[in-house]
Amino acid sequence: MLPEGYILQSKKEREANKKQADMDAKNKRSIEEEIEEERAALKADGLTPVTKESFFAWKDRRKLQKQQAAEQALVES
Repeated sequence: MLPEGYILQSKKEREANKKQADMDAKNKRSIEEEIEEERAALKADGLTPVTKESFFAWKDRRKLQKQQAAEQALVES
């Protein structure tokens, strides 16, 4: 008796499945290639490149804005 869920395949079917799996593995792109393709497809016109300095300046402004919004919410309630 075969275990539950077991699929009986002939030798030809197993070889065909293995060949198909090998072909799929060769044709599959790596995740890095997919990310680079997606990144290249994005529009870059008029955007500011992010540097370490610009990121931290934005982060400080964002923190200050959140703090001011929280203080304003306390004053209004």
